[in-house]
Amino acid sequence: MRKDLPTAIAAIVGSLPGFTLPFVAALVLAPGTSDVLLLAMSVAITVSVIVSSAVELTTIAEYGRVLGRDRNPAPGALRDYRRRVMLFATALTVLVVPALAVAYAIGSPARSEFVVLVCAVAPAPILAAVASILSGECIARGGPTVPIAVQAMRTLLPAVLLAIWWDAPLVVVAAMLPAGEAARAVVLGLAARRLRAQQAGADDGALTPFGLVAQALSSGVTQLGPAVDRLFLSASGAGAVSSYEIADRLMYAASQFVSMAFIVRRVGAWARLPTMAPGDAAALLRRDGRVLGLVTAALTAAGALACLAGLASGLLPASWGQGFLWGAIVMLSLPAHVFNVVGTRLLVVARRQRWMLAIAVVTAVLNAVLDVILFVLLGPVGIVVSTVLLRWTMAGVYLVLLRTAVPQTIGQERAPN
Repeated sequence: MRKDLPTAIAAIVGSLPGFTLPFVAALVLAPGTSDVLLLAMSVAITVSVIVSSAVELTTIAEYGRVLGRDRNPAPGALRDYRRRVMLFATALTVLVVPALAVAYAIGSPARSEFVVLVCAVAPAPILAAVASILSGECIARGGPTVPIAVQAMRTLLPAVLLAIWWDAPLVVVAAMLPAGEAARAVVLGLAARRLRAQQAGADDGALTPFGLVAQALSSGVTQLGPAVDRLFLSASGAGAVSSYEIADRLMYAASQFVSMAFIVRRVGAWARLPTMAPGDAAALLRRDGRVLGLVTAALTAAGALACLAGLASGLLPASWGQGFLWGAIVMLSLPAHVFNVVGTRLLVVARRQRWMLAIAVVTAVLNAVLDVILFVLLGPVGIVVSTVLLRWTMAGVYLVLLRTAVPQTIGQERAPN
């Protein structure tokens, strides 16, 4: 737990400013304007999450296999790895950003302005790939603090601009999203260079983006869930999308704190499971499971109560009220969400990315079915209830799969005695 203190501090410092974007937008902009801006930015953020998750996790896992044998990636292998990752990120951006933009624009009352804003945020996923390669290397080398501290820079810059310049042109606010990714990449580049200098060694390790496409496809299919949620809510009246973003950001802040403060540092250790002795690996996973379980349970209770207390205080702006109510509901899914995050990381370490794709398809289908049923029965709040039910259902699926994948991974690349 003492080792978690620096990453916990970095998580608080790094995440709090960035997660304020929907709150600032809802506070200073008219509901319709806030919806258009957040919807446009969600296009790039959705693709950036797909790219970042796939690239960072793959980089950690593959570096872990190399570093676990006391090797460093060979220069040629590293250049080829970066080239393939950037081709992947560029292709994904070119294909997915326009598709999402068209899907969202159909229901948008301000289509022309929406399209302009999407163009402004479009480079963000490509820049996110650069940053994620560097952050993955830092984490695998045992230096997670800087990646954690700068994680929220992509949304920090637009939030700060809106806070100090209320009537800033929306296209300028939107352009701050890719600017934040670029700034994050610069900081991470300096951190990675320092760690490489401290860990010089033989440069003969191979590095391959194993399962990158399958992992990205699974993440992309998973992101269909929030996309479908927003499609329902965009037709529910002004302010519904902003309330959804506020609720999502409240739960996401708690999730990110657990992830950045407690999970990220551990992923670097989990990446070495293939080279660990079974007894050591079992002790590591049991210890990490206890810590993560206690932290998540406490944070779930505190988060739900904080949302309700803020709502009952009467001090919140009127535009935040529904978002905090929905936030209290969706906070109940935090333990399941955290377990699913852990599950994805362990499946990547186990090189079971194809399983992740199957999970994602099931998740997307089930999400759509639940959205339709609960939206008809409960209205917009049914979308929030659907999210809670979905996450707990998929946590059960991950539990079953991990009981098979993890034991098969431990020690599979361990040198014989």
